[in-house]
Amino acid sequence: MEKFEILKKEEFEIFLKNGIKKILFIGGSDTGKTTLIKDIANFLFENNKDVFIFDCDIGQSHIGPPTTIGYAKLKEKIGDDFYLKPEKFYFTGTVSPSFSIINFLTGVIKINKYLEGKRGKILIDTTGYIKDKTAISLKINKIEIIQPDLVILLEKENELEEIVEFLKFTKIIYKRITVKDLPIKNMEERANYRKMRFSQYFENTKEIILELDKISIKIINFKNISKFNEIFNFDLKRVLCSLKNEFFEDISLGIIKQQENRKLIILVPEEIDIKKIKGITISNFLFD
Repeated sequence: MEKFEILKKEEFEIFLKNGIKKILFIGGSDTGKTTLIKDIANFLFENNKDVFIFDCDIGQSHIGPPTTIGYAKLKEKIGDDFYLKPEKFYFTGTVSPSFSIINFLTGVIKINKYLEGKRGKILIDTTGYIKDKTAISLKINKIEIIQPDLVILLEKENELEEIVEFLKFTKIIYKRITVKDLPIKNMEERANYRKMRFSQYFENTKEIILELDKISIKIINFKNISKFNEIFNFDLKRVLCSLKNEFFEDISLGIIKQQENRKLIILVPEEIDIKKIKGITISNFLFD
């Protein structure tokens, strides 16, 4: 694959500065965010820096499976296959923030909190969702939540101008980069990437049985439910869910295989400790 240089190597020196800890990358689809993050992460790792990657790209996840926001510490240089097992993740139940803004921002807040006090550099990836007013507002709110030291804005034209106006006269350093002629992924390629990551995550599974009367329950992204019990009128087979511990932390995704009234049979990765499961989040995301 042809190598695209978005920043020159000498420009990477800014990422070594002591005052630059949190670095947020914003740009539309196919602007090179992931490639740049990978290059910077490897550069920092080679310079003996602790590097954390905070992945908010729930559609094209590189930390944990799609539908999740997560983080991981770099333990070795990133190779051609950029994928790391998350240390913590938050299940949003969707692959686009526009379908579940509240859950998305909750995930950003929770993962950002987990990273508080970590010593090292934190590289923060974002979705390519910038196409409308809501999208830009979401990015601005994300800046307010995370409070990065440096924001890298990747633009094809001037589509991030409103974010620049927000950043002006703040203590946040920002750098605008115009990108052109980068490879473009079509919708089928993006869908295939998600399928591949889900297949990896659920490669080896086991069945567990959950009695819903014995665990806490959260329902997300069902638009036509006014009362809790209405969820059981839906066919939940193949629905993606997340299993939580007593601290409301996501510990595993699962696929609902069968439902019998208030009892669910769920496929989960083999390594999951069933004793830790104290709750479930049921989404409307159908696993293909």
